[in-house]
Amino acid sequence: MRKPLIGLCVVSAILLAAVLYKTSANAEILKLPHKSLVLPNGLRLFMVKYPSPGVVAYELPVHVGSRNEIDAGKSGFAHFFEHLMFRGTKNMSAKEFGDLYVKLGVENNAWTSYDMTNYHGVVATQFLDQILSAEADRFQNLFFEEKILRDEAGAVLGEYNKDIANPDTVMEEKLHELAYKVHPYGHTTLGYKQDILQYPERYKDVWPFFQRHYRPSNVSVILVGDLDFDKTLGVIQEKFGRWKNPELSEQIIPQEPPQTEAKYGEFSINQETQTRIAVAYKIPPFSTKEKSWAVLNLISELYFSRFSAFQKDLKFEKGWIDEVISIPAESIDEGLFTIQVQLTSEGMTKEKEVLESIDRVISDLSQNRPESRRVSDAINRLKNQALTSWFTTPQALADQIARFTNLESDLGVLDRVLERNSEVNPDDLSEFAVKYLTNTRKTTVILRGKK
Repeated sequence: MRKPLIGLCVVSAILLAAVLYKTSANAEILKLPHKSLVLPNGLRLFMVKYPSPGVVAYELPVHVGSRNEIDAGKSGFAHFFEHLMFRGTKNMSAKEFGDLYVKLGVENNAWTSYDMTNYHGVVATQFLDQILSAEADRFQNLFFEEKILRDEAGAVLGEYNKDIANPDTVMEEKLHELAYKVHPYGHTTLGYKQDILQYPERYKDVWPFFQRHYRPSNVSVILVGDLDFDKTLGVIQEKFGRWKNPELSEQIIPQEPPQTEAKYGEFSINQETQTRIAVAYKIPPFSTKEKSWAVLNLISELYFSRFSAFQKDLKFEKGWIDEVISIPAESIDEGLFTIQVQLTSEGMTKEKEVLESIDRVISDLSQNRPESRRVSDAINRLKNQALTSWFTTPQALADQIARFTNLESDLGVLDRVLERNSEVNPDDLSEFAVKYLTNTRKTTVILRGKK
């Protein structure tokens, strides 16, 4: 039913991206009509008119993730709340809430990361007011009995058991546990199983977590699509404007001490799977005030993407690896730049050689500045990828706004991301490698399956 609309959005996005690609570094990237403001209670509102007649994508990101789980025994609480937020309010049962979305044909889902929890969906414009009313209700009036919490705790445990059967989840868990000893990034968004097993007894503990993090100054409303700005603002003010912002002390996140030596771990799982190798480096927090994150994106593109000599050699010529993931973390605190590879059957005996190849790439980058033309081509590729993906659908644009405004709280961050990319020069890449891609900041994990 939505295919014709998506096709229209894709065409509009491509035309828009073509125009944007010619703009100068300081030009405004978001050419679509847009408006942003902060309500007196601290709630942030971002609205963008998008050529999607009759359709609006909505997102309500909450500035809370596993980073905020600082209390012992309560890892995974942000993800737990992602589930609990669908369990009813003082005014509407979970069934009534779910039935409303089904009746109106609304997509409705959520996800949790290290730094945020995001509630999102797509709605017909004519039903937007009803959905905003329901969202305002659950954010302000969440309520469920202890039995509901116990039921949802079982669902979360089931999700953990399912996901931990995936070797990539095990790899992520082991890597973060090894890389971090103090900071909450040391556990994944799922949390530790021993903590999840205690969730049925956490009824009294979840409400302080809800009060601290689910408050207007910690939440945004993002709307992209067929909008009337004035009318929508009136609805937002009516539904969210009376939401009280409690006076709370600032949450102090434990800071990871500087890493002073390389960390290394080997792990096995009791299932047949390809060996995975991850090499991760501690990197600065995300910021568009300087170029570090842009530099990392270019390092990833130049040295580990499908265009790289690394993949040409190990994947396409030698056939030792069949997958390479190389993405710098977008993190509020010091994060990880991880190069993860999956070995083929031919590469199972080549662990040492693969690790040496990764080290050679980093060493070469540290000692030799890349050619200016290669850097320029990579900058253009990244810009093209951003523009043609950010503007593909209203949902895609809403996702990017949620993603970046969680890190820097204004729409201008979209411009600054691309501006920083355009400012990177070859020397920046080598200097970054010398400063940050060092053995003292490195964590290596090898995960093997049973033979």
